Amino acid sequence: MGIILKLDDHLTNMIAAGEVVERPMGVVKELVENAIDARATRIEVTVVEGGLSSIVVSDNGVGMDPQDASRAFERHSTSKIKESQDLWSITTLGFRGEALPSIASVSRVVCMTNNGEAATRVEINFGKLTSVVPYACPTGTYISVEGLFLKTPARLKHMKSVQYETAMIVDVIEKFTLCYPDIAFVLTCDAKVVVQTNGSGSLKEVVYRKYGSDIARNVVEFSKQSYDFSLSGAIVLPHVSRSSRNDMILFANRRLIRSIRLQRAIMQAYKYYLPEDRYPIVILNVHMDHQLVDVNVHPSKWEIRLSKEQQAELFITETIEEVLRQHMSAAVIREQVFRPVTTEIISFFPTPDEKPVESVMEFEGRYEINKNIDRNEEKIIDEPATQHSNAFIQMTALAQLHQKYILAQGEAGLYILDQHAAMERIRYEHYQKQLLHGDQSMQTLLIPVIIEGRKKSRIRFDELAQLLLTMNIELEMLSDSQFIVRQLPVWMSEIDAQAAIEDLFESFENDVWQDEGSLRKAALASLACHSSVRFNQNLSIGEMQSIIDGLGKCQQPYHCPHGRPTFVLIDANRLLKEFNR
Repeated sequence: MGIILKLDDHLTNMIAAGEVVERPMGVVKELVENAIDARATRIEVTVVEGGLSSIVVSDNGVGMDPQDASRAFERHSTSKIKESQDLWSITTLGFRGEALPSIASVSRVVCMTNNGEAATRVEINFGKLTSVVPYACPTGTYISVEGLFLKTPARLKHMKSVQYETAMIVDVIEKFTLCYPDIAFVLTCDAKVVVQTNGSGSLKEVVYRKYGSDIARNVVEFSKQSYDFSLSGAIVLPHVSRSSRNDMILFANRRLIRSIRLQRAIMQAYKYYLPEDRYPIVILNVHMDHQLVDVNVHPSKWEIRLSKEQQAELFITETIEEVLRQHMSAAVIREQVFRPVTTEIISFFPTPDEKPVESVMEFEGRYEINKNIDRNEEKIIDEPATQHSNAFIQMTALAQLHQKYILAQGEAGLYILDQHAAMERIRYEHYQKQLLHGDQSMQTLLIPVIIEGRKKSRIRFDELAQLLLTMNIELEMLSDSQFIVRQLPVWMSEIDAQAAIEDLFESFENDVWQDEGSLRKAALASLACHSSVRFNQNLSIGEMQSIIDGLGKCQQPYHCPHGRPTFVLIDANRLLKEFNR
């Protein structure tokens, strides 16, 4: 008795639908990709009830003849692959030949298409071809999908709310508009136009339509080419950030993809411009030879595999870092809603019991400025300054606010400095100078630093010890979970060695750094943090001015080493307006 059966085509298509079409958004993505492959310059998408009731995608592409229109819904039928060699160089978006038959197996599909010579209407009812007839329609293709998953309750019960499914469709269409600004997109959800672009080819215009004017003002477009890769797209300066990774939008040869590793490369570039829990807005298209990328990894085609992934990651990080360095400029709080002041007293003079702080290290450099403030109670619009000057803005310390912030005046208005972040930046660059050009002689510690409870580091001890040795920190192992440091460079004598080395172990175990460069940055940031002025510490006017002057001599006084802004500006003209002057 045979128990192994060969499944019929309809059942295999339904199984494939579970992989290719996870939800209505997947249907929209597949149909839009087909329209793009058909060289459409205008694509209209209409959905009802999150796509569960109806999805319509129409385009003005090349269309199909009657034979192709019916054959397109047969499994593994495609116009984009003809022989096995083609799999090594996929140049189109929809190539597997699974999407249309899979969609048609779990819904009612009507396809109307015109290639300029013949017009055809094809109707398929849950996998069964019911009609193929001539039908007058404009040039291009119109596909209607109704009753999605109606006869597959196992899939239907896992759909979320109509609002959620609609939001997923809006998200994927908006991402397509960012990659294809030369195509006009229109998305209508429940009779309301939600997304609309004109296909002008302007990426900034599409960014404006998606994110609004505040973010569009901070957009920087870029392009750069190496031997294997070419990058294009736009970044948003770190004046604006997000709480999730969703706005790091990636394309590989204009294919919408998901890639944790490429996102990590972007985050590496922004590492010292954003706090750890914030993420940038980036639209990145990675162009490469089609033979360097395998897009046949997953049925839904979200994932890819690169042949030279490490080189691509490094190129992305270096490119974005370069763009950030070139375009960072002053940001101004242009619009401010002030709360009424009731009773608040600010002391403009130091009291006798104020504690002094260590002197500020001074060295040569240039100036930049950034901002990033809490929006819980204030409406703020950021705009980078139109001109960037290497000369540090002259500031005069006025007072200390809440033992946390330094208030200073300048020609442009009122500056508010985060005293800890500013001191961290000063210390960071001081230690950086000492590491690269300072006294590298060693001193024996009177009390060695002993690190305990680090069994996780024991497994990678050789790697850890080698990396620390690049900073002249010689690590020895006492036991399976105990390590000892007996000597440190002379220039590290002024810091809390125990706390700093503990931080290095922590960052190593969390894979914050894996090479000499990232180790140096993490180590210097830790040293700077442990030797800086803290919040809730009184400062005299002289000490505040010393911090301001030291910040002005930094190469990058824009942020602290951990990505937080060092100061912000309230424009003087805005103050005049608020006080009706």
